[in-house]
Amino acid sequence: MTTQTQFVLYIATTLDGYIASADGGIDWLTALDADDEDLGYEAFYQEIEALVMGAATYEQVLTFGDWPYTNKLSYVLTHRNFSTERSDIQFVHDIEALLTAIQNQGFQRIWVVGGGQIAAEFMRRRLINDWILAIAPIILGDGISLYQNVPLQKLQLLSTRRFQSGIVELHYKNT
Repeated sequence: MTTQTQFVLYIATTLDGYIASADGGIDWLTALDADDEDLGYEAFYQEIEALVMGAATYEQVLTFGDWPYTNKLSYVLTHRNFSTERSDIQFVHDIEALLTAIQNQGFQRIWVVGGGQIAAEFMRRRLINDWILAIAPIILGDGISLYQNVPLQKLQLLSTRRFQSGIVELHYKNT
C-alpha cells in the first residue's frame, strides 16, 4: 500500500462501543432523530474517493432503498457469492486482493464504512489513519463491538464536536 492512501473510519457507535445490536440492528441510531442536524456527512463524503464495507453492512445498506454511494466505487469484502449489475460495486474475497485493487486504482482517501469485523481487521493491520467516531448517548450493554480484539492503538485527538441530538464527534489520527 502506498503511503498516500489514507483509510478513514467514519462510524457511529454507542457510548459503550457497539455499532449494532446483537442481531445487527441499528434502531438505536435512527431513534436519535438527528435528521435535521448537519452532522458533517456531506462534507465528509465529498472528501473520500471509495468505500470499503463487509457483507452484513452491504446487505443492510441495500434495505435503505436506492444505493446511497453512487459515483464512488464501493468494495465489499466478503466470502459470499454476491452479484450486482452496478458498476460501482466490486466484491472482493480477501483483504490482500482489496488492498491491491485500491493501490492499482490510486485512491488516496478511502472510507472504511464497517462493520465490526472489517473495521477491526483494518485496526489490527494498523491501516486506519483517521478515526471519526460519532458517539451516541446510548448504552446498549451488548451487541457488535467496534473494537474486536484489536491491539493497542495510540491516537491523537484532533477535534471534538457536540450536536443537539447529544451525539459527540471525536476525530483522531494515528500517532
